[in-house]
Amino acid sequence: MRTIRRQLLVGLLGGALFCTLVAGVGTYFKVLEEASRLFDEQLRQLAATVPTHGAPSRAQGVETDVVVQVWNRQGKLSYASAPSQHLPAAPELGYGFVDADDGRWRVFVAMREGERVQVAQAILAREEVAAGLALRSLLPFVLVTPVLGLLIWFVVGNSLRPLRNLAEAVGARSPVALQPLTPDGQPPELLPVVSALNELLRKLDQALSSQRAFVADAAHELRSPLTALKLQLALAERAAGDEQRALSFAKLHERLDRATHVVQQLLTSARQESAAAGRPVARVGLLDLAQQCVADRFVHAEGRGIDLGVAPGGGEAVADGYPDDLRILLGNLIENALRYTPPGGRVDVAVGVGEADGRPFLQVSDTGPGIPPQERERVFDRFYRGEGNDSWGSGLGLSIVRSIADAHGASVTLGGREQGSGLVATVRFPPASTDAAV
Repeated sequence: MRTIRRQLLVGLLGGALFCTLVAGVGTYFKVLEEASRLFDEQLRQLAATVPTHGAPSRAQGVETDVVVQVWNRQGKLSYASAPSQHLPAAPELGYGFVDADDGRWRVFVAMREGERVQVAQAILAREEVAAGLALRSLLPFVLVTPVLGLLIWFVVGNSLRPLRNLAEAVGARSPVALQPLTPDGQPPELLPVVSALNELLRKLDQALSSQRAFVADAAHELRSPLTALKLQLALAERAAGDEQRALSFAKLHERLDRATHVVQQLLTSARQESAAAGRPVARVGLLDLAQQCVADRFVHAEGRGIDLGVAPGGGEAVADGYPDDLRILLGNLIENALRYTPPGGRVDVAVGVGEADGRPFLQVSDTGPGIPPQERERVFDRFYRGEGNDSWGSGLGLSIVRSIADAHGASVTLGGREQGSGLVATVRFPPASTDAAV
């Protein structure tokens, strides 16, 4: 691929050379034309002024050979400036051409005091002199071409210097130093590029900061269950009897389940953040999605004595989105509700379309302890778990829900039940389009 510098140099130098060539050719032929007119004028002036008797053998004031011939009233040749040169008489007055043994001649014929004066000049000699004049007129073009090339080379290099400086400034950035580029001193054409690069650097800095915070939080969050797992394993090894050993192993399984859950949530969160854009969007039936998610967790809910079911609402609830991501979103809401709902409680999944705004929604309500109003926004932060919470978890479930909802242009709200304790989580989607892929 050719560089911009090379394209500019080739284009400008080629254009300058072409224009110089055209101008030179035009000048060459123009000089030839002017020289021919000048020679014709000299012939006319000589015919009017050269003496017809006693003239020198070579006409004065002319660089090329000129032949002067005079015919008297009787039509006889009375004078010839070059007796050895035999030229026929031109048939008409004025300018014309005659042919001789040594080539063609340009002639001018005038009548002076009844005598016919003919002044002639060899075409070959005229062309040699005219060509010399024309070639000398091209000398400025020959001299200016390399000067113009050097000037173009310097101007192009100097004009591209801001690009090189900008490239060096971008190359000087590192993952730990992503300060924005300064627009001061930049040409107006590069200001949009600098602005776009600064926006990219800002997003990259945010992504790296978020990644570093995520890694730090993940390391902190994993340290506790892994430490507890190691301590529980040590207790199981020192168990005195079968009953104590069985209890220790039960606790060990519980700790292992918690660590596994944390790792799975971490992987899900990381996958959501790095999900590639441009995936095909599909029309997702929210009722079918809810029934599938409830069926996947029905055995778990039944084992804990929790009533889990789907309550369809009015209207056809359809949303545009990514089915796998929406399955994770609803699954996290249901698992959170099951985790915090005591045995004998109830978890309901509602699907419908809002009467006021026509937006499809998913809603998960439970009969657990609920979340205080002052903490309902903070629970969407990573690894945040409210105080006094005895149920184990990773603190990532609602963070993943918010991330997926944002990717779908949906909103997530938390509220309380109208009667009794519990939490109601509602996800409202934009109205589905009519051209989404099925």
